[in-house]
Amino acid sequence: MRLIRQILSALDRRHKNDRISFYAKGFAKLILPDRLFQHRAQNLLERYPVLDAEQQARLDYYCKLTTPFQLTDGIRLEQFRAHPKSTYFLDFYPYIRAFPGASQFLTLFGDVVIVPDQPSFVKSRPIHGANQNSVLLKLDAIRHFTFVNDAKTFRQKLPALVWRGRLHLDSAKERRLDFLCEFTGRSGFDIGHINKGGIFPEFRRERLSIQDQLNFKYILSLEGVDVATNLKWIMSSNSLCFSQKLKFETWYMEGLLQPGVHYVEIADDFSDVEHKIDYYERHPDEAEKIIANANAYTRQFFNPEIEDLLSYLVIKRYLQLCTTA
Repeated sequence: MRLIRQILSALDRRHKNDRISFYAKGFAKLILPDRLFQHRAQNLLERYPVLDAEQQARLDYYCKLTTPFQLTDGIRLEQFRAHPKSTYFLDFYPYIRAFPGASQFLTLFGDVVIVPDQPSFVKSRPIHGANQNSVLLKLDAIRHFTFVNDAKTFRQKLPALVWRGRLHLDSAKERRLDFLCEFTGRSGFDIGHINKGGIFPEFRRERLSIQDQLNFKYILSLEGVDVATNLKWIMSSNSLCFSQKLKFETWYMEGLLQPGVHYVEIADDFSDVEHKIDYYERHPDEAEKIIANANAYTRQFFNPEIEDLLSYLVIKRYLQLCTTA
């Protein structure tokens, strides 16, 4: 048992965002007894009997449920153990198994753009409207929660906007194609899709690593099915994030981000992109202020212990409110 825990610790130190390590660590945890996770949760909850204002606000934001509810088709922990071992399962399972006597619960994994009819644990939800049935947890974190240490200052970077991403030929992602049609080939834009299969070859470009993209002053973040996967690492960098009005949110609480404070909001038809690039080229001090605000906002997610604590508390609140018929 001690050897397994040492291996997990070594994997965690050596590969912070490596999928092979993630799955190795996740599957290794499956053979550990539930009592280890129960002990971890109990220790954290005892160490933080009272949350500070920021932590309490986060808990209330993730789980907006305040009154008891019943589930018509919920599952129990023993049933959930048979769930396919996806990244969502491997992120959620270590937390839910800390509550062995849990009442029923529901999960809705994947890129969620609707609010479920019954309270469910989700990765993403719509920002606007009544969304209390969508209870946020830090799911698919290997894909969505990447942060960077950016060695270059804003003024040391290339005065251009960069974007790489996938095209999906459906209405939800049509704006990505619209953007490429409008700006491909223009000076000051290094943009392109990375799809294979020969679709729109005139817009295809080679992949750029995150480090390569950090050479640019301006990085575009475009929502796809739900949230944009690059938003969080952009917000931790010294580049300025450009985004349309945000429609979806995750554990990162995108709904609290303010245009002009944390990022630069652009029109849905992209008509003001060039104007805003020109503006921040002439006002780098304002760009740096927005970047500093983005960095400060992002730092609240850097403490692994607090991230674990809040995950346990979200689940605990949900289970306490879930009543059996």
